[in-house]
Amino acid sequence: MAQLLEYHLDMEPQSRWKYYSALPATKANLLYLQEAGDFYAGPAYYTAREGLASYLLKLTVSGCGLLSYGGKQYRVPPGQFYLIDCQQRQTYRTDPDAGHWHVVWLHFHGPAAAFYYEAFLQQTDGSPMASLPPDASAYELVEKLLDLDPEQSSQREVDLEAASLLTQLLTQCVSAARQPLQRQVPALIEEIRAYLARNYTQKLTLNDLSARFGLSPCYLQRLFKRCIGQSPTDYLIYLRMSRAKELMHTTGLSISEIAYAVGIENLGYFTRQFRQQEGQTPQQYRKQLIMPPDSGGPAERDGIAAE
Repeated sequence: MAQLLEYHLDMEPQSRWKYYSALPATKANLLYLQEAGDFYAGPAYYTAREGLASYLLKLTVSGCGLLSYGGKQYRVPPGQFYLIDCQQRQTYRTDPDAGHWHVVWLHFHGPAAAFYYEAFLQQTDGSPMASLPPDASAYELVEKLLDLDPEQSSQREVDLEAASLLTQLLTQCVSAARQPLQRQVPALIEEIRAYLARNYTQKLTLNDLSARFGLSPCYLQRLFKRCIGQSPTDYLIYLRMSRAKELMHTTGLSISEIAYAVGIENLGYFTRQFRQQEGQTPQQYRKQLIMPPDSGGPAERDGIAAE
């Protein structure tokens, strides 16, 4: 992807801007901080960017900003924030109507960064914007990140502390995005989830659910995924695999018998779904189990259990 960076810094003297360098092992395994700042931006503050391997979180303290992202423009007033992927084209600036924009921000990356970003978008239906609750500690967490100093402790300690603070901050942002949605539809989603939990052994399709609950398949799928983080189909598979693991631990049923017991008649399909969730086949998973011979479990019927 082609890179683009244009900016005009219009900041008051009390503004802060810090760069961070994480260890290679940190970058390979944890969330890590790239840059952070506390900007008191004037009316000419402006940035246009594309193609940067980073995620950007900006939280407005006072004043207002304007964000252009994904073909849409958003106002960012106090108490609101945005989370974006800097690989995609974006521009942001001080709102001319406000004339100033006090904003705290950070660039971050790492193996879990995309997960938090996607989880956030699921809650906002694709919008980069959300509001913080009045009691949020997000601003304080950014301040702690800005205060990290490798000269006062080892780089490893700084990396670990940054990863911990980033995890808290991003979790709080995802939760903040979810709260308005939870107030709108919790009863309906809980009813659907409870129905799946009671009937996971049955042949259930998205059309079956939409007919039962009076929603279009597309809307039901989108709404369920926004609230639960999984589609109804994925949640049904999760229930079946969880029950399958329980049966492997507590019974001597064969793998094919367990597949049938959780509502899957095709053993190959069951094996593929189990491997996708657990990273190993049902046979490999069961061989790791150690059970007393009198439990009626795998140790007693090893030949049958392993198939």
